[in-house]
Formats: sequence, C-alpha cells, structure tokens
Amino acid sequence: MKYLSIILLLFFFLGCAKEPKVPLHVKSLEQTLASISTHTEDVKKLSFEMSSYSLQLAVKYKLVSPPLFHNFLVNIGMKKRGLCWHFAYDMLAHAKKQNLTSFDYYIGGANINKYWEEHNALVVTCKGCSFKKGIILDPWRNSGTLYYSTIKDDQKYKWSQRGGLRN
Repeated sequence: MKYLSIILLLFFFLGCAKEPKVPLHVKSLEQTLASISTHTEDVKKLSFEMSSYSLQLAVKYKLVSPPLFHNFLVNIGMKKRGLCWHFAYDMLAHAKKQNLTSFDYYIGGANINKYWEEHNALVVTCKGCSFKKGIILDPWRNSGTLYYSTIKDDQKYKWSQRGGLRN
C-alpha cells in the first residue's frame, strides 16, 4: 500500500510537469500575426502576452458586460477605468515592455469625434509597415476577451491612425 501511494503521487506530480497546451485563440492570433512578421518567437510572445493581458485588464478594471454599460459606469464615476482608450493605451504600454523588434504599434481610432460611436484600439504592424496593413488588438469589444482582425477585415469599424508611431 505504501508503494502504491508513492507511485500514485509520482504520476500525479509528473502529470503537472507536462507543458501546457497553448489555447486555440492564442494559436489563431499567432497565425494572424505571422501574416505580418516572420519572426516566430516575437509572434508567439506577442500573441501570448496580448491575449493574457487583455484578460488581466478585464479583472483589473472589474469589467462588466456589455462594454457600453461598463462605459456608462465609468462615465458616472462608479468605475475608474475600462473605456476603450484605457484598454488601447494599457495594451500599448504592455506591448512595448516586451521589447519586440519586429513590430510597430499605433493607436487606431474609428468614428473619431462621434461621441456614441468613437472607438480606439491598439494596432500592430510589421516594423516599418503602413498602419493600413495592421492588425487590430481590441480587448474592449468583447469585454476582455481579445478581438483581433486585420484592419481591412474588420466589419464593425473603419480605422484610422491616431497620432504617430508609438515605439
């Protein structure tokens, strides 16, 4: 009985030593980012960091759904952060901390100056590439779950660059 317990404990702890599987959404984001960069390690790191950080921000902001209701709570002072531009700039700061050399970062804006329709998100491009060829990383849209798409394929918003390159 003593040896059986030891063997069972070994199997239990060896099972914990397996390399964790990469979630499907991270793999899908990797494929999307790989369309603009051939630097595999940078692609993998940015995919993981942006996917996990968007969820961390949702927890930090104590996000409620839908996003427009959360905006309402921020605007009346019941919550401190969680507007789309908070997400965009926090995601930008986190991306820059990764020190990845194969990407440039922009803040994208859609429907600028239309109060109820304006939206902001982080846009990632390959180093030296045009904003229009970028990939949107938008954690606000799905209440903390990262939405990503090429700018041209985003059906909901028409994006334009806000300000200059953010490196």
